[in-house]
Amino acid sequence: MATDLRVSPDVLREADDGQLAWRVIAPAYDAVNIYDGPAALDADLAPLTPGQRALLALHWTVGEVCNGGFDQYFVNATGDLALEALAGLRRVGAAETAALLERVLGAFPGGPPPRDREARAEAMGALDDDARAALFEEFDERFYALMDAELYPRAAAYVRAHPEEFVLPR
Repeated sequence: MATDLRVSPDVLREADDGQLAWRVIAPAYDAVNIYDGPAALDADLAPLTPGQRALLALHWTVGEVCNGGFDQYFVNATGDLALEALAGLRRVGAAETAALLERVLGAFPGGPPPRDREARAEAMGALDDDARAALFEEFDERFYALMDAELYPRAAAYVRAHPEEFVLPR
């Protein structure tokens, strides 16, 4: 993987918050493999700046939750990034969304879900199906509302306040 995945400073002219958050991590998205387990994921994440790691984890979370809800997020490899996403929400200052994700993570018996996909599937299996569906649906709806209201504006503000983490020097 390339060691510097920052983008051209021209990206900072992007006015749309969601597009800005995506454009600054697009090269990292293509370079990081989330499918080979936590050790490989950690190796791919290591060269990224803290901001890139945060926004990449948030991108995977948004994409998966919007596609199939938190249930799908945790069943798929993207759930390996749940704690990274929580740290990312805190980093960008999305406090309400971070509190929501903390509640989602707290729904797992015995603490946060395991980072390993198979172990996480076992933990999810310990939850009653009807209760899990109702709980995740509530969390999904709240998450959708917070994406545009808090998550994207805070992520974009973080990018603009910390351009050195995302863009190459001129």
